[in-house]
Amino acid sequence: MEFIKANYLDTTTLLTVGSGTDTTKYLFDTNTDLQYLTSNFNDDNTTASMTISFNSTLAVDRISLKNHNLKSFDIYYNGATANTFNFTNQTTVSQWTTNSETSLYLYASSPVNCTSVTIDMKSTIVADNEKAIGFLYITELDQTFSRIPSATNYSPIFSPMQIKHKLSDGGIRTHTVSQKFKAKIKLKYITETFRDNLKTLYDRFEPFGFVPFETGTGWDGFLQQVLWTGSFDFYKHADNAESTGFNGSINLEETPS
Repeated sequence: MEFIKANYLDTTTLLTVGSGTDTTKYLFDTNTDLQYLTSNFNDDNTTASMTISFNSTLAVDRISLKNHNLKSFDIYYNGATANTFNFTNQTTVSQWTTNSETSLYLYASSPVNCTSVTIDMKSTIVADNEKAIGFLYITELDQTFSRIPSATNYSPIFSPMQIKHKLSDGGIRTHTVSQKFKAKIKLKYITETFRDNLKTLYDRFEPFGFVPFETGTGWDGFLQQVLWTGSFDFYKHADNAESTGFNGSINLEETPS
């Protein structure tokens, strides 16, 4: 499990694309059924480029692509193809020729300070299709959990926002507006250092990303941008001896799409 900083990509004004401008808003929409889609690039011999230009120099060591169809593609920074990321879970350099995964969670051992990130989309998993990406998340690691909590101490749910109608015969009809992720994570015997790191995150009162299972290959695609709601209660000692560490709970709720 890990917490990552909020998505650097949060507005279309950061994006430069050669086509599909009207669908760039879907790159940071959490509904991955909506995709950025190129136009007239449905040929594996053509390359479509996308550049995300930041307003300042930012550290990047996490890049996530969900619901995409890219087989051959390159990711680099500051506009130079030689500036590749060292994604330790995938390849020594950020260049793919035969990818078959439709969701990728890429992480580097150390962050790279950069002003832009470019994705050159060359070919698609099913040949000669328009290049597509359902969700793109670019950021930096914030906190890695020292250990994963037990199953009983991790309670994730998707809570629907529904309009419920009770009909004259007593039957129910519902209209589901949306579903939002919520989770409660209980941690036991954490160190004072980790507690203080969590308090720093809590005190920001701003969105961040939550990735429960960040495996590189065969990633389940689960990444939610959330807020830590409620109180901070990690000043409770786990036992009578201070050296045993601290217990507490984290309440997470998804931010708007």
